[in-house]
Amino acid sequence: MSFALKKPVLAALKSYRVSNVNNLLASSRCLGISRCVRYYSQKGDSKKYKSILDNDLLEKTGINTDKATSKDSSVGDMLKEEKQKLKHEAQKLHQAGKEEGKKIEEEFSGKDTDDEFSRAKERRNNTKSTLDKKKERYENLFWWFVLGGTLAFGGYMMRNWDAKKEPELYVTEENGYSPLKMLKRLRKRFSGVSGVLTEPAFNDLLPPPPPEPYKHPLTLVLELDDTLVHSAWDHSKGWRTAKRPGVDYFLGYLSQYYEIVVFSKSSMAFAENTISKLDPYHAFISYSLFKEVCRTKDGKTVKDLSMMNRPLEKMIMIDPDRDCASLQPENNIPLDKWDGKKDDKLVALIPFLEYVATQPVKDVRPILASFKDKKNIPTEFAWREHKLREEWNKQQKVKQENSFLSKILGIPPSLGFQSKMPLDAIREAGQKNYENMHKYLQENGDKMLKEEEQKTKEMLADQKLTLGKIVTEGMPTAEDIAKQQAQAAAAPADASGSKKV
Repeated sequence: MSFALKKPVLAALKSYRVSNVNNLLASSRCLGISRCVRYYSQKGDSKKYKSILDNDLLEKTGINTDKATSKDSSVGDMLKEEKQKLKHEAQKLHQAGKEEGKKIEEEFSGKDTDDEFSRAKERRNNTKSTLDKKKERYENLFWWFVLGGTLAFGGYMMRNWDAKKEPELYVTEENGYSPLKMLKRLRKRFSGVSGVLTEPAFNDLLPPPPPEPYKHPLTLVLELDDTLVHSAWDHSKGWRTAKRPGVDYFLGYLSQYYEIVVFSKSSMAFAENTISKLDPYHAFISYSLFKEVCRTKDGKTVKDLSMMNRPLEKMIMIDPDRDCASLQPENNIPLDKWDGKKDDKLVALIPFLEYVATQPVKDVRPILASFKDKKNIPTEFAWREHKLREEWNKQQKVKQENSFLSKILGIPPSLGFQSKMPLDAIREAGQKNYENMHKYLQENGDKMLKEEEQKTKEMLADQKLTLGKIVTEGMPTAEDIAKQQAQAAAAPADASGSKKV
């Protein structure tokens, strides 16, 4: 059969199938309506009465139903059979190479359930409410605003240097609107903005040192975590913090030689309470610094000793983290991190630190550099002390021999003869001072704390601090507090003098 003859046959076949399906649908609808209609003249059992709100009407009104009626299922089955037959015939024609069969196959290749109700359900699911559309519109406007603001800020940061407003960054050769120059200005300005977050807020982290009679010869900077204390966490007890063995003696003994500063890389919110427990009477630790005044370099926390308002040649730092001491490694003693177990490495440093503080040292850095391994300073210093003691004993023997000869000749012995090594005499005096200080704190420590709290309350009351005053004028400085205390001390003296007159 030629293609010209097959085409009318296919059209007739298609029209016959479709008309047959339509007739079946019409007859089924009529039967359904006749079944649903009930006349008042008819007598029926009220128990067998069925509501006219069947699944068909509910589906047409848009209400989803899980069960389908037997009528709909039978009609659906007939439609499926007709579509399957047409699809099968179209596939045969398509295999024979006829384009008409391909069109029929494409026409009936849709889903079997693609009827009127399923399309309505799909339209309802894809429909957006006005509130959703409004949210989507505001969201798009927000992101466009962010993009525009970012581009505007970037353009402003790439502007030319201003000699008046930016004298420290001004370079005439860098002005211009070439891509390289603009990117260079952008990078410099961004580094300045990020410096606000990565640099300390103050150039001098400590106040000026006290006058000479009360001034310590050296400053000792100590790390808190894994040096003085160790913190650990477990499921049963949570966070626990332990003091290193001998830390109380270490701080109390060396406080008579050093200005002790605890410089923690932890935040003030976590470390301040621990430091207050290490020195409850505020007698040993002079100052405490925290992570907020550290610098950030290449994503690492760094402590800058040059910002502590003390000469670097008079400072010794003990920090196990080499990154924290990367700016001044020549001042640091990299003690091993303490893991919470018993050890004496911290106490073993006392003889060396005491010797350095009691000698007329101009610069501590060459002394620290003289040790091969700074982690083994206690061991190497003990060996050096042993050699020094041997030399001292030899000198004492020579002096004793000379004094014996002087007795034979009738010459009195020298008055400057000493039986003890000077280092031993220094240690005995230091130990005695520590014991006296420890005894005094045990007897008067609580009284000192109460007096300090009372003075603080009186000072705040005299300042008459209010929230508005703090916001407008700021907190009082140390100079203002000192002036006010001097005026308060001078007022009773003036009053007593006027009474005598």
